[in-house]
Amino acid sequence: MHAYLCLLGILAIVGFQNSTGQLVRVKLERDIERRVETCGPEAECVSSIQSCDVTSESSSTLKKCHYIQDSHSFFRRVEGVCCPVKNIVLNNRKKRQANNNAIESDLSELDQALDRSSPEPIKPMPEDPNCGINSKTTSNIVNAQVTSPSEWPWMAVLLENTNYINFCGGVIINKRFVLTAAHCFKTYKQKEIVIRVGEYDFTKKNETQYTDYRPAAIRIHPDYDTATHANDIALIRLNRPLTFSTYVQPICLPKTNMQIYNKTAVVCGWGQTAFDEEISNVLLEVAVPVWDHEECVLAFSQPIFRTNICAAEYEGGKDSCLGDSGGPLLMQRSDGRWTNIGVVSWGINCAQPGFPGVYAKTTSFLKWIAVNTQDIN
Repeated sequence: MHAYLCLLGILAIVGFQNSTGQLVRVKLERDIERRVETCGPEAECVSSIQSCDVTSESSSTLKKCHYIQDSHSFFRRVEGVCCPVKNIVLNNRKKRQANNNAIESDLSELDQALDRSSPEPIKPMPEDPNCGINSKTTSNIVNAQVTSPSEWPWMAVLLENTNYINFCGGVIINKRFVLTAAHCFKTYKQKEIVIRVGEYDFTKKNETQYTDYRPAAIRIHPDYDTATHANDIALIRLNRPLTFSTYVQPICLPKTNMQIYNKTAVVCGWGQTAFDEEISNVLLEVAVPVWDHEECVLAFSQPIFRTNICAAEYEGGKDSCLGDSGGPLLMQRSDGRWTNIGVVSWGINCAQPGFPGVYAKTTSFLKWIAVNTQDIN
């Protein structure tokens, strides 16, 4: 289909500097946490000795540690003790059961840290009552094809502000924020970027009453790795609230337990229809299967993380491509609404047999999204 970052050589991206104060604080505390969290793999930092079921003799040998506590939207270091996992006592005074067979978590490290640091569970971003509603069903989408003007109203496109050429996609998640990929900010500075919503066909002027916005802030995931493209996700805070309409609506975010593997998803964008060809003037769509995680790991010599998902036709021919970067991988829920399960990240060429497109897995970053989208007004 079209457009994402394809060759790893192309994807050597520099971190963007125009982060907001909130994100900088989160990054600072993550760096502090890495320095002081010294409990090791068999223990965890707990708030006090009362949370660790050990004898009075052995309690004196427990190491001191620090953890990060979220207090009224800012973070502070709190001293605790390193307690063996099997001795941790929960609020109901029962011991935690160590799970020796637990698989690697698909939460990003930062989301896990936010989990540990927050005294209360971090609430997901509130779901808009009109999110993810259109007339499409997955079965309607057979090949890579042109969409209709109002079918994917949550699509956003990133343009450079000189010639208004699109270089990345994005997806509207509420009236102030667009979700996209971190690697999209390699070339252009914040002041050089325009975010357009309601676009459909670039050759027709305003047939869908599109609107352009400027980024008030760009919040790149602080653990984005330019070498491996781990945590390739970013948020754009718009300079003014969106006005929702027929052509502009938010997408739903997925639930953490949503089943996505070996199911069909849809990727949309204005990217290339094949590698090294022109980007599309009209919004395109293609249905692709989501690969089993282990199948994806085996397909690449590059690292594939639990925070990635992979999707493309197994035999080739259906994929995202150069220019689709930052755009959404969409899946229809059982209630008919669409949800954004992934963000277009990287791949090898486009639509090659055996090489799927690689996406940032949205559920791995829901807590980071919730923390960084609180200033919606």
